[in-house]
Order: sequence, then structure tokens, then C-alpha cells
Amino acid sequence: MLALLLAAHAGFAQNSYNWWDARPPAPVTSLLRPVPKPAAAPSRTTSIVVDSLPLTTGGYTHVEVMPAFAGGQENMLNFLRKNLQRPRGPRQHGRVLVNLVVAVTGEVTEVQVAPGQGLSPAYDAAAVECVRRLPWFMPGRREGKPVPTALTLPVIF
Repeated sequence: MLALLLAAHAGFAQNSYNWWDARPPAPVTSLLRPVPKPAAAPSRTTSIVVDSLPLTTGGYTHVEVMPAFAGGQENMLNFLRKNLQRPRGPRQHGRVLVNLVVAVTGEVTEVQVAPGQGLSPAYDAAAVECVRRLPWFMPGRREGKPVPTALTLPVIF
């Protein structure tokens, strides 16, 4: 008799579980998005080309003729290899990205480590010092005129 009562109760429990499981899901409602209002028409039409804006340093990021190192990129890499002095202390391997501006005269100016792209203060200082010693470049040109141009050079340790 006890088995009969437990079997009936177990059947009810099974049915109640299935009842919860078999319910259809609640409908999904999408959020209402506001309808954008049309922008007021500007009184004057102006267009700004992003690559024509000078950086805060005064240099350009896009020019028609990029600055060129005397002898080409291979000579610049050889110069960096010869003049790069590894700092004392624990030996590290990696890359330091150095930002610089090639001035209108071709001189390398405003040399600094790109934010968040250094190894350690000693290695960053060694990379900046090596890039500062680079000889002059042929300056970048925009619309036929020499302009200051921002560059980023990787220095590998």
C-alpha cells in the first residue's frame, strides 16, 4: 500500500515538473529606440579632411611624400643597430616604439616613447637617445611643400 501511495505521489511530482518545463517562454519585447531628429542644415558647407589636420605637435600624419633617410631604410636600420647601447642591469628583449617629428629642415625633433609602448625606463631612455642621434632626413612633402611629419620607429632590443 505504501508503494502505491508513493508511486502516485511520484507521478504527480513528475507531472508538475513537466508542467513547469513545458510552459511557452514569455514573449520577448524589444526596447523602443527614440527616432533621431533631423539635424538642422548648416548655414555654410565646410568639409574637413582628417588627414589634413596637423597633430598637436604641428606635424602631419599623412603626406604625399614621406620623409626619407639618406641611403634608405636599410641604412637607417644599420645606424640604429650600430648606435643602440643596451643599458646595464637585467637583460630584456622586446620593442620600444619611438615617436618623432621630422621638421621642415629634415632635423629629427620631439623624440619620445609612444604611450604604453616601452619596456622599462632604462631601455626607453636608450631608445630615445639612439633615435635622437639619427642624421637628418629629407623632409616629407604635402602639396609640393616640405612639412613637419610625425613618424613612429620601432627600436628592437
